[in-house]
Amino acid sequence: MSRFSGFPAHVETHIGRVRGADSRDANGRDRGYYLVYCDHPDGAHVSVLTSGLRTRTAGAPLPQELVCTLQADQELYARHLTGVIAELLVESNSRVGYGALIMNDRILLPDTEICGALAAPHPYLGDSFDVLLSEVGEPVLQLITLVPIARDEAQLVARYGRDALYDRWEQESSNLLDIHRPSAA
Repeated sequence: MSRFSGFPAHVETHIGRVRGADSRDANGRDRGYYLVYCDHPDGAHVSVLTSGLRTRTAGAPLPQELVCTLQADQELYARHLTGVIAELLVESNSRVGYGALIMNDRILLPDTEICGALAAPHPYLGDSFDVLLSEVGEPVLQLITLVPIARDEAQLVARYGRDALYDRWEQESSNLLDIHRPSAA
């Protein structure tokens, strides 16, 4: 039995039913990992996560998978953000940790202010989601949530640290699951 055998149940417990997965990009090329689509029980949210990226995150304290949760009607944006960042990690043979900024020079998601993501614990699911435990309670996999951010929010993090951005999000009651939210910076 694989040490990751509990991953599907963990995902369904925390973010809902797995609806499907694909391993091919828009050009039909096999990615070497899957993008998995999950429907939250509330029907209002969707998560897109990687499965198989864990074999490629060299140097990480724990193998990693990425996840992006957005409003259900924003699934294409979650898919694009997760896929672009996963490809970046695969191509550079690297990993991310909490607090990492993954930014693009231009708008990454059309019709939004989003230029990248902040790698973070999931902002709404609690600590039990972020790390998959083995049957004996040992951490075996880290789930890195990609929180979409605008350029000025990234600049705030770069200048004052991620806590400054979290404080702004809290002050403004920002909905981090909506890519059309106004920037908090």
